[in-house]
Amino acid sequence: MRRPRDRKSYGEFYIVKEFKSTERTVEDINLEGDLRVALIFPNTYEVAASSLGFNLVWKWFNKISQVRCERFFFDKTFDKFYSLDTQTPLDEFPVWAFIMHFENDLLNVLWLLKKKAVPVFNTERRNFDPLIIFGGALTYTDLPIFNAIADVILHGDFEAMMKDLQEVLAYESRERLVEKISRLDFASVPVLRKDPRTVALSDNINFLVPSSPLICTKGEFANRLLVEIERGCPWNCNFCMMGALKKPVRFLDPQILKEILKDHRFVGLIASNVTDYPWLDEIIPWFEKQKIQLSFSSLRLDKLNENFLRFLKKNQQSFTIAPESLSSRIRKILGKNFTDEQILDVLLRARRIGFDEVKMYMIYGLDEENDQDLNQIADFVNEVRRMGYKQIKLSFNPLVPKRGTKMEVRKMQDLKILKDKMKVIKRLLSRNAKVLFENLTASYLQYRINSADEYNSCELIQRLEDLSMNNNLMRSSLDYSL
Repeated sequence: MRRPRDRKSYGEFYIVKEFKSTERTVEDINLEGDLRVALIFPNTYEVAASSLGFNLVWKWFNKISQVRCERFFFDKTFDKFYSLDTQTPLDEFPVWAFIMHFENDLLNVLWLLKKKAVPVFNTERRNFDPLIIFGGALTYTDLPIFNAIADVILHGDFEAMMKDLQEVLAYESRERLVEKISRLDFASVPVLRKDPRTVALSDNINFLVPSSPLICTKGEFANRLLVEIERGCPWNCNFCMMGALKKPVRFLDPQILKEILKDHRFVGLIASNVTDYPWLDEIIPWFEKQKIQLSFSSLRLDKLNENFLRFLKKNQQSFTIAPESLSSRIRKILGKNFTDEQILDVLLRARRIGFDEVKMYMIYGLDEENDQDLNQIADFVNEVRRMGYKQIKLSFNPLVPKRGTKMEVRKMQDLKILKDKMKVIKRLLSRNAKVLFENLTASYLQYRINSADEYNSCELIQRLEDLSMNNNLMRSSLDYSL
């Protein structure tokens, strides 16, 4: 790509090129197809770099011989939007494929469409507009709001789609491309009123190994090779889309994992719960022998045995668990069937091994929740403090009911009630723990986007479009009762 001449474009070009220069290639990716596909992660580079799924789809898209797929990330200061891979402007790509993992990223999608003069509603697009495709974690169920925006929605695991996509993707007219994609069982094409007949699921993750083709120096897993060792989740938490929509659970063969990691010393293992991996105990000695330093995406507390905790202590100074509530009654409603004794036992064993810092993820905002449940949090934290922990962090998220889960029929609690509960929790815990709360406006946006139906989606999109142009998500911009 020739260097831009004007100062603004060159500054943007330079930022993208600098990010690219920090990446280390693990696998060579062939960029030779005729059909240019812009794979867009609608969030910052750091968030995109932390997403194994983003880089896997990029790798696998380019295994389709007629496709040339390049990566893009979102930045509101950009005008041109250059690709990471060749610094080619977004306008030169006839297909824009968005990775939709997080509801609130939809605001960035709307901002980008408006910035590039692409109609937000799919019914208003013209033959010369890019084809807008949605895929990612949020497409394992039907979100009606997506049906008003995307031309095509691909539902499920990308590697399970590749054979069919190979047969239909080609450099031809937009109209013809949409018509061919509409034949695929896992595709929604809203403008043709075509719903998916199935969700594409890969029954074995060992054939196309889910390891990143590059190592990023930015993001949550900086400087680590990312490898997915578990797809799906065997558990049935009532609030979680992963457990509800991504069964059956599939695991990476341990011999394949060893082969991938033999030349790497810094690794991130990605799974719904790393501790569910059936061969974890037997592979830990191999990790130690190879002197591999690991980071983990998620751990399930009732699987944290002493052997794993000792290994964990060699890699990090603190550990994280997700009891979700410290009231057994509320945990049962959430489908987290840990006992108080199990939680305390893990914390005590970890303390004896040498951990003195712990972080716990919590959910609040259930209609059944009362003052006694909130007081139990304080009593529990006091007991953990007496074990000798120097730092206790609790991260609280309000319950956001999600489609496809057992809690999808619930409504998010009123903002005033949630704020009152926040005050009570802060008062109860201020002396013995560091307390963090997810932004309520962001949580409410997530709820509205996920729960919007076919009747109010268009109105919500228009309001989100206006909100996306505002750099701050102000409470005054929202109608909580909508």
